[in-house]
Amino acid sequence: MTDTAISIQADGSTLRIADPVTGEQYAIHADQPVTPTPSNDDLAVPVSQTVRLEAEKLIIDASAWVRLRDEDGINIRTLRFNNTISREDGKWLLVLAGPVKSYAQVYGPFTVTTTPDNVTIEWEMSSEIVLGVRSYRRHPTETITTTCEPVDIATAISHLSAGLETLSSERSFQTLRNHPPDIEIGDELQIPDSVSRHDSLITLSLPFQYEYLYPAAPVAYYLNATLAEGDPAIHIDGYGTWDLPRGQFAERCAELLKQCVFLDCLTRSDGLYPTTLEAEAVLDERLGFDWTNLYDESLAERTAHYLDIEYATIADEVPEWPARGYVPPTADSTSILPHLIDQLIPVETCCPDPIQGADARDAALGQFVQTGNVLDRAAVGQSTFNQETPFTEIPDPPEQEALWTGDEIPFGANHLLETGIRRYHAADQPSESEISVTLVCNEGEMQNEIKRAEAIYGSREKLQLNVDVYQNLTTNQLAERLREPSDLFHFVGHASIEGLHCPDGIFSPRTLNSVRSRAFVLNACSSYVPGRDLVKRGAIGGVVTLSDVTEEAATQVGVMTANLLSIGFSLRNALLIARTRSVTGGQYMCVGMDSLWLTPNESSMNSSIRLNKKETGWRVEAETYPSLHFGVGSLITHNFTQDGTTSIVGKSITRDQVSDAVLRDYLTVESSPVWYDGEWTWGDELVERLWGTDDGE
Repeated sequence: MTDTAISIQADGSTLRIADPVTGEQYAIHADQPVTPTPSNDDLAVPVSQTVRLEAEKLIIDASAWVRLRDEDGINIRTLRFNNTISREDGKWLLVLAGPVKSYAQVYGPFTVTTTPDNVTIEWEMSSEIVLGVRSYRRHPTETITTTCEPVDIATAISHLSAGLETLSSERSFQTLRNHPPDIEIGDELQIPDSVSRHDSLITLSLPFQYEYLYPAAPVAYYLNATLAEGDPAIHIDGYGTWDLPRGQFAERCAELLKQCVFLDCLTRSDGLYPTTLEAEAVLDERLGFDWTNLYDESLAERTAHYLDIEYATIADEVPEWPARGYVPPTADSTSILPHLIDQLIPVETCCPDPIQGADARDAALGQFVQTGNVLDRAAVGQSTFNQETPFTEIPDPPEQEALWTGDEIPFGANHLLETGIRRYHAADQPSESEISVTLVCNEGEMQNEIKRAEAIYGSREKLQLNVDVYQNLTTNQLAERLREPSDLFHFVGHASIEGLHCPDGIFSPRTLNSVRSRAFVLNACSSYVPGRDLVKRGAIGGVVTLSDVTEEAATQVGVMTANLLSIGFSLRNALLIARTRSVTGGQYMCVGMDSLWLTPNESSMNSSIRLNKKETGWRVEAETYPSLHFGVGSLITHNFTQDGTTSIVGKSITRDQVSDAVLRDYLTVESSPVWYDGEWTWGDELVERLWGTDDGE
């Protein structure tokens, strides 16, 4: 299990803060040598640890917003980029929304200046600072044991809300929702004494059947509700009962989850974190809520107000959720629930029909538009459709992606494998100085992708990736590479159900006792089975194909995936965009843990931008994608809006009449992919293309 204690290390006049859970870190440079000492100061905010230090000037080497609060915790001002504020005598709290959630208690007089690159704090003379940090606890620390009996599973689910640090509306921030306890199947129900949940006035009654228990789990977690057997309904002591439909129970639970989380995001903006959300102007008139009163109410009373409105009233303003988890209605599905709930992913049971052989191949081909291209990465050996495991078609969800947790190979969904998820929680997370990439090209005519991927992985300015490139590896050489530790194994060549093709034969990952690559991209036809075997032997997750892909299409998807992984996109979010590069993109899927990421994100958020030039200026649309560490409920402000408006991750934000100057400044610092003139490109490339370089060349 990863050590979740945040590291605070001094090196002369530099203080380095690193979160081992996320791999994120940043440095604070002082004007003098610093010696941090442990502190018991109460900062009135949840922190993992605090230290004291002295300095006259601090430069925080990270892109971060700063919220200034007074001694009573009242927010005075939010400093985004290129802002300066000064304060006189008194005690103040600076909230630093950077790579690691941090707080600085300071004494005036002082001045704070923010830029897109750093934050500077200056005093007139040496002053004492209390620095507090909070870890993102994205790993389970306790395990609940349950039998296969629905009544015991209901009790286990009721205790998952022990991961909530607060019952206030601020729990819609992911940093205040710790990972739920793990669940395993055993001979008897066992709830550890350390799994202690908050008292609750909310009960969710439902038939004790898997088809009802699993969809109810995420909303029960978020509402700190107790599950009880009965007709489907939510009961809040002292406030009433809200019936739930039997026929559309899973969908209604998904709506309730989104409704309560979203409305909490709006409510919390009147509390400790004052924020202007785009949705407020629209919903103030529709709902007529007094947000200030809502903020001060208890969870029970606040939820009762939420439940009194119809979901349709707010549906068009609710952010797009990242995924829906489809699980078989069996007891074994219980153990995957904490992983899905940690990301607030709605859950639905599913019993899809198995498909095999020619029928499976026909279904796979239906995932993309047929063209006249030659399928020249076709496997020489047996395709995925010749193996024994059946395929199945997963419903198209209302969310961005579908996730399947059963044994069958899914069409239209990423395949979550519990073994990869558990391995992620048990493994050490990579630090920024240790990220390694292994590139292998086992087909001479496919050099283009590898050359471009090598350039991409080696181009991060703030992050050094160690890239090793290999050509035409034999079976023994390929096995040796997979036995060596690496953060990403990117393979280009041919594959089949027997394994990865080499000059001297076919290498099967099944022959290895262990695989030490965390993530992988197998950009070859029919690479699902070898990818699944990599996860079974030690990998956490990766990208594979179900069927044939063209050389041109495979290169487009592979290069785009490399680009996105290199800037901090998760496997799921990278593939969500990379699929759009080709009509055969539907053949690509994630297997194992699809929310795995390779590197910290330079801008902290997975996002993309779409541009359209108009006579009156630029139309700019930014879309964000929830990830494991910046999930549902997180906030983002795009500089091109020019008005400080904030949006919730998953909700696109659009502005018209954006000037050349504003857009250029935005693209210069933004590392996200940009859709312009019918193709994906990158901010720095587009700036040079549209306006040239600074020196006019």
